[in-house]
Parts: sequence; C-alpha cells; structure tokens
Amino acid sequence: MSDKKNYFWIKKGEHTTRIGLTKEAQDTLGDVKYVELPDLNSDIKKGESSGEIEAQKAVVELESPVSGKIVKVNDKLNDNPELLNGTEKDAWFFEVNN
Repeated sequence: MSDKKNYFWIKKGEHTTRIGLTKEAQDTLGDVKYVELPDLNSDIKKGESSGEIEAQKAVVELESPVSGKIVKVNDKLNDNPELLNGTEKDAWFFEVNN
C-alpha cells in the first residue's frame, strides 16, 4: 500500500475507539481473503503491527493507528473476512479503550 495512514479509519466513542478499513484501502487491496486479528485484552502501540490483511492484490500488516488495550474484536471476520469489503458498519477490526 502506498500510504497506510489513509487506509484505516478511526471512530472515537465515549469509552472506546474503533479501527476499520477505509473505502480507499478496499479499492487498492481488492477482495479481502483472510484477516489475522489481535488478541482480546492485548496491548497495542500506534504504528506497530497488530495483525495481517490478505487480499486479492496484496498482503499487508494491520498497523494500528492508535495505542491502547484491545477490548473488542470483530469476530465475524474470522469466518467472513469479505465483510471488510462492505460498509463501514462491517469493515472494522477491533476497538481499544480510550
């Protein structure tokens, strides 16, 4: 990917921040085939790898755009990684505490 900072969206809530895949990334990567998500309750740091995205056109590291403790993961992606090719409602990876 040419500019990863434009590939992940961040939605800050009252207690958590949700991280997802932008439409731009979806278009660049093509259909997502596999996603490796971080472990629940693990600590991540901004810019560090927290998983992997395997898509039609590339395999890329899921670099976290924020730091925090993983409090929720999108388990639906384990069986249906193609959800990342959909709307923002479904195209999210995990949430961290604020």
